[in-house]
Amino acid sequence: MEFAIVQYTDTKSYLKSNLVQELSNNLQSLLKNKTYGTDIETFLIGFLAVKTKPGYEDWYKEKKPKYVDYKQSKNRITGETMEVVKNYGYDIKFDNELYDEFVNGTDEESKKLLAREILKSFIHLDKLPKKVKDFDKEKFKMDVENFFKEEGII
Repeated sequence: MEFAIVQYTDTKSYLKSNLVQELSNNLQSLLKNKTYGTDIETFLIGFLAVKTKPGYEDWYKEKKPKYVDYKQSKNRITGETMEVVKNYGYDIKFDNELYDEFVNGTDEESKKLLAREILKSFIHLDKLPKKVKDFDKEKFKMDVENFFKEEGII
């Protein structure tokens, strides 16, 4: 399974982007050779760490969970055909208190906060679309939780 944490940061949270990328890479390595079924091949979590200013709340909204079974599009610049196959993703947003805690904490505290929020976000897996029939969400959750425990993050 392919896995990634895609980051959207501002100038303060950017200072923590290395630890988010490291966590993403480690999870990618863990999940790379695992199979949880045939219906989800790519799992993406968008990580929004942006301090929203009043009046700009609509600029950085959390995207709701989305599943794409198959989608083909053409790059307008290169003309290259791109395919998205069995992709599932959603966003986690750190704003206000969570943002302050993440940005102002030590790297270890920030990592623990992110891990905790990732595990909490797995509630989205309880509402997978009907198209997704073959995905072992419990095994997936358990593998990620065990990884966090082994790393001493939770």
